[in-house]
Amino acid sequence: MFVFLLIAAALGVPIQADLHLDTPTQLHRKGLALDAPEGLEGGLAQLQAGGTNLAVQVLWPPRNADWWAHTQLLLEKITLEALRLESVELARTPGRARVIADQGRTAYLIALEGAHGLPEDWRGPLASLQARGLAILGLTWSMSNRFAGSSGDGGGGLTDEGRALVAHARDLGVLLDLSHASRQTTLEVCKDSPVPVIASHSNAYGVQAHKRNLTDEEIRCIAATGGVIGLNFHATFVGGARDIAAVADHADYLARVGGHEVVALGSDFDGLIKTPQGLPDASAIPALWEELARRGWTAQQLQGVRGENFMRAWTAAMLYTAR
Repeated sequence: MFVFLLIAAALGVPIQADLHLDTPTQLHRKGLALDAPEGLEGGLAQLQAGGTNLAVQVLWPPRNADWWAHTQLLLEKITLEALRLESVELARTPGRARVIADQGRTAYLIALEGAHGLPEDWRGPLASLQARGLAILGLTWSMSNRFAGSSGDGGGGLTDEGRALVAHARDLGVLLDLSHASRQTTLEVCKDSPVPVIASHSNAYGVQAHKRNLTDEEIRCIAATGGVIGLNFHATFVGGARDIAAVADHADYLARVGGHEVVALGSDFDGLIKTPQGLPDASAIPALWEELARRGWTAQQLQGVRGENFMRAWTAAMLYTAR
């Protein structure tokens, strides 16, 4: 499958994917449009300048909000922006994302950051979100919920309801996202998973010992599913000199522990992060590719981290639901 995707990419415009952008939240809070010339780290202008043509737009229900209502509000906002702008299209399949990229436009995917954003009777609403473009479901945010434990409060593993949610999401072809999940939850979801799972915006604990970063056991577990881990640019999680070189240190470490196929990009731009030196917004991402190339990453490995590793995982999740 990996070889096939590389061949497909070589025949068209290369995919560059960012697996975690909190831009919908900033559109809401700041009253901005997606194509605003300034005020965003991951706005359309910054994405285009940096070569990102597949952007995961995150629906994040804050702690003190009506979670389901806020989820719908952000979905409506990003949906209307995608309809308004000819250069943007919501992609529901990997094949369509490639077509959009080949047209010189930007493909958007939808993710929900935290299953607390689902209502009590969640099955119908989850299917509705998937029909409207939901491709990725984060089980938790910084707090544990009725489905799973979070790394933010030292939560436990999956609940019975969480196991039902995991199975249902897989059947819908929705990728499960383990960023923010507790270690127990991560290992439970990964174990014997029939489809890839991802951590959309997480770094390596072995480089920076932070509770939001992944241990070697978690990295290997995600890699074993065929999943990916998106490099997070929040300086607190990056550590070290908090610069491009430090981000590249995490990429090297993830590749050493889980293989180059596990590495992806999940910047967390527009997520109220402290950006590392040299990576102030999405326009600067090519500098990271240059740093990895300088360290010896091959063209094929760079194509993987830029987007093909994620495309492989996403394709596998879609194929599973069509089985």
